[in-house]
Amino acid sequence: MEEQSYRLITAYFEKTISDEGLTQLREWIEESPANLAQFSETIQILEASKAYTAQPLNQQKSWAGIQQYINQPLKAKNTRILRYKWLAAAAILLAVCTTTLAWYKHMLNAFTSIEYAEVKSVNGRHTKVYLPDSSVVYLSGGSKIKFAKGFDGKTRNVQLNGEAFFDVVHQAKPFIVNSGKISTVVLGTSFNVKAYSSQQKVTVTVNSGKVGVLATVNGKRKLVKYLTPDEQIEINTLNGLYAFGQTDAHAVSGWINNDLSFYNTALKDIAQSIEHHYGVHIDFTDPEQGHVKLTTKFDNVSLKQVMQTLSELSGLAYTQKGNQFFFTNTNQKGGSIMR
Repeated sequence: MEEQSYRLITAYFEKTISDEGLTQLREWIEESPANLAQFSETIQILEASKAYTAQPLNQQKSWAGIQQYINQPLKAKNTRILRYKWLAAAAILLAVCTTTLAWYKHMLNAFTSIEYAEVKSVNGRHTKVYLPDSSVVYLSGGSKIKFAKGFDGKTRNVQLNGEAFFDVVHQAKPFIVNSGKISTVVLGTSFNVKAYSSQQKVTVTVNSGKVGVLATVNGKRKLVKYLTPDEQIEINTLNGLYAFGQTDAHAVSGWINNDLSFYNTALKDIAQSIEHHYGVHIDFTDPEQGHVKLTTKFDNVSLKQVMQTLSELSGLAYTQKGNQFFFTNTNQKGGSIMR
C-alpha cells in the first residue's frame, strides 16, 4: 500500500481527504510503528515544503512600491481632507517602513556576515564535497555548487548548476537545492539532481527518503510533486511542462562509480553526458543526427569503447581530433573550420 499511503497522507495534509480515505489512513497507521514513523516523516517534508513556499521572494519589490506611494504628488483640492488622509497614510507607512527597515537591517547584516563557499568540478572530473552539516555531495563534471559556510539560517541552502548526488544528514532544518526556478526540499535523504542551465531542464531522482520539488511560478513558489524512492521528475524550464514516473534511481546515480545508463535518450543528450564525464567535446555535422534515441549502459569503460558503441547503435561514424569528436554519416569524416 506504499503508493496509496503517500496519496492518503498528502490528501490528509492538504485537507482534501475523504471520510473513507481517512479511515484507510488511520487503519494503515495503526498497523505498525513503522507506518506511524513514515506518516510523521512525510508530514514533516510536506510542512517544510509549505514553509519554504510561504517565504517572500521579492521584498525589494514591496519596498519599491512603498517608495512610489510616498513620492507621488499630492493634489491641493481640499487641504483639510488631504491633511487627514495624509496623516492616516503616514501612520500606516510608518508602521510598514519600520518593519521594512528592520527587515532591511537584518538582511544587510545577514548578507555581510555570511560567508559562502563555491566548489567547481571541471569536465572529466568528479568532486566529493562535505557540507557544514556533514552531508556529502558528489559533483559531476562541468558542475558547481555554492553554499553558506555555516548553515546558520533556518534552512540549509545549496545553489546547483550541473549534476550532483546528495546524501543529506537528517535534520529538522530543511535542506534545499536551488536550480534556477526549481527547488528540491528534503529533511534527510539521498537523491540526484541534474540541472545544467544550458540544457534548460531539471531532473530530480530519489534514491531514498522523501523529496518535495517546488517551482517558482509568477513570483510564487508551488509544490509541483512529492517524490519517493525510485521516482523521477523532469521539468522543462522553458515551458514549465513536466513528466514523472518510476525509474531505477541506482542506475541514474551510477555516474558516481563511472557507470552511465541511458534509456530511450536522444544521442545529443548522451553526448552532453559523455562530455561532462570524460572531458571531451562532441559535435554533429548534421543536428538531425543527435535526435536518434538510444538505450545503452556503460560500466566503467574507456572513452574509446563508449564512442564505438554509440557509433554502432546509431549507425553513425565518428572522427576524433584530439579531445574533439565529430559524428557524421557513414563513410564520412568530420571536422570544424572554426577550430
